[in-house]
Amino acid sequence: MTRRARRLAAPLALFAAAVLGCADLGTDPDVAAAIEFDSIPYPAVIAGDTLRDSTGAIAPLRAVALNGRGDVITDAQFLFLSLDTGVTVSAEGHLVATRRDGTVRLVASANGLQSPTRRIEVTRRPDEVAATGDTILTYGYQLPDVAANVSPALAVVVTSDDVAGGVSPNVSGWVVRWRVVHAGDTLGAGDTALVAMLDQGTLRSRLDTTGTDGSSSRRLRVFANVLPAAVDSFIVVAEVKRHGVQLRGSPVRFVVNVEPAAP
Repeated sequence: MTRRARRLAAPLALFAAAVLGCADLGTDPDVAAAIEFDSIPYPAVIAGDTLRDSTGAIAPLRAVALNGRGDVITDAQFLFLSLDTGVTVSAEGHLVATRRDGTVRLVASANGLQSPTRRIEVTRRPDEVAATGDTILTYGYQLPDVAANVSPALAVVVTSDDVAGGVSPNVSGWVVRWRVVHAGDTLGAGDTALVAMLDQGTLRSRLDTTGTDGSSSRRLRVFANVLPAAVDSFIVVAEVKRHGVQLRGSPVRFVVNVEPAAP
C-alpha cells in the first residue's frame, strides 16, 4: 500500500465505523431516537405545592421515548430538568414549586437526547372568579349574515386571596372552561351550526388558560341566517375549578340576547 493510500484508508475506516454505529443506534429497539414531551398534567402549579392534575391528584411529569422505528420504549428512563430556578423535580417526575410566581421551562432527557421545551406557570392559589363587565347584554345582528355579527367581549378574571407582600391578586395560567347553552341544551364543543367562540376575531377552543392579568374572554359569533327565531338568546358559561372544586363565583353566566339590528 502506498503512503497516499494509507493516508486515505484511516479516515475511510473511521467513516465506515461511524456509519455502522449510527445504523446500530437506529435499529436498536431499546435505544431512544426521539422524545415526545407533548403535555403536562396541568398548565399551572400553585406556589409551595406539588403539580397536580385537574382533579387535584398529584401527577408526575411524563414523556415518551421512541426508537428508530418509531416504536414506544416502554421502560425508558427520563430525567426532567427545569431551566429556571424556583422548582424542584424528583426522580419520579414530581414537580414542587418553591417560588411565588413566574414561568418555568422544562425539558425531558433520555439517552443523551433532549425534548423541546415545555412551560408551566407558577401561581398563587386561585380563590375567586368574577365577570369584568356586563353579564346581560343585547346586540343587533345584520341580515344577510356578515362576519361582524359578533357579541361584545364576555370576560372573567381569576384572583387569589393570597396577596402577601403586596403582589397582584391575578392568577395566570389557570384553566377556564367555556360552554354555550341554547334553548336549555349545552352545545357540543364542535357544534358551530348556530354560534362559534371567538377571541380577537379568531375561532377559539372552549378551553382556555388565564393570561398574566388573570383574565380570559370570548366573543360569541352568531350565524344569523340559521337562527331558529329572529329574537333569540344564548347563555355563555365560564367555569373555573381548583383541584376539582368550583371557585368562589364559579360558574359565571352571561346572557347574550340577539335581535335584528335597527334599520
